[in-house]
Amino acid sequence: MSFLKRIGAAMLCTVFVFTGCSASSSKGQNCAVQPEQQLVLYTSHPEEIYEPFIREFEERTGVWVKVISGGTQELLNRIQQEKDAPAADVMFGGGVESLEGCSACFTSYHSGESDAATIAAISDPRDRWTSFSALPLVIIYNTKLVSERDAPTTWSSLLDSKWQGRIAFADPQVSGSCYTALATAVQLYGTEYLPDFARNLKGRCLQESREIAPRVADGSYSVGVTLESNALQTIAEGADIAYLYPEDGTSAVPDGVAVLAGAPHPENARQFVDFVLGRDAQAYLAGELHRHAVREGLSPKGVQKLENIPMMEYDVKWAAKEKSSLLALWTKAFSPAEEGKR
Repeated sequence: MSFLKRIGAAMLCTVFVFTGCSASSSKGQNCAVQPEQQLVLYTSHPEEIYEPFIREFEERTGVWVKVISGGTQELLNRIQQEKDAPAADVMFGGGVESLEGCSACFTSYHSGESDAATIAAISDPRDRWTSFSALPLVIIYNTKLVSERDAPTTWSSLLDSKWQGRIAFADPQVSGSCYTALATAVQLYGTEYLPDFARNLKGRCLQESREIAPRVADGSYSVGVTLESNALQTIAEGADIAYLYPEDGTSAVPDGVAVLAGAPHPENARQFVDFVLGRDAQAYLAGELHRHAVREGLSPKGVQKLENIPMMEYDVKWAAKEKSSLLALWTKAFSPAEEGKR
């Protein structure tokens, strides 16, 4: 289904007819595709995020996209291992501090579409990565288990012993958004926050960040830390959760898109970056996927505008530089629970 059919004619102005064989729709079918019509995409986005963009890009351009998905750090490790002979063209997803840490593997590309971005303060002056959507972090809670009055309202309140073992959080060595959450809290409270928080999880840690909101919704956990967009999507599905922005300051670090240095299909890679930063794609992002677009005037309905959210000054370069040391501290502090004790 095209963006036009999903969003409505008021938001888009061109009809695109979907035909042909595509990587995203054929589910492994063999298609005779010439090299100049291919694009290999690494993405840490869940399928419900990347699939509509891939479909629309294929139909607009005739380029066949091969998608390889995984966790942000898993894919970045793969990119670094393949740097002498890249197998992919584009990294789509991952917090920009994670992309910054791997920037030597990316090539500079300044898309004209990025000139319409409203969060230019979080940008790479070398254009090795480009912001795709702004992602405020929120605290969520199960409204059947936690009252609004008792919900944790700050990063520091998540250290309260009453939340021991009741906080849904994913492994920051796999999840880019959970690493961003740790880096946000550490920039506010110092490195002593990290081991204190790790210990308060009582050995319970999810493998993927996409599990956080559903596990709070089903009562497996009382509270959690996740992206605003994940909270909004789960609420839209009828879950009994609510969310709040930490009063001591949150971050809205963008996820990004980057062209790999030595990409086998560089022109198609640049086309993809232009497409996902274009107004049609950004309108779909805000209107259907509950994410803050990076273009002027495109925000999800019914949520706080970025300028009205209590924000801390998140240092992307610091978060990229200190990632290894912070994750080492995390590994030392966090002790996984035995399966029978979960």
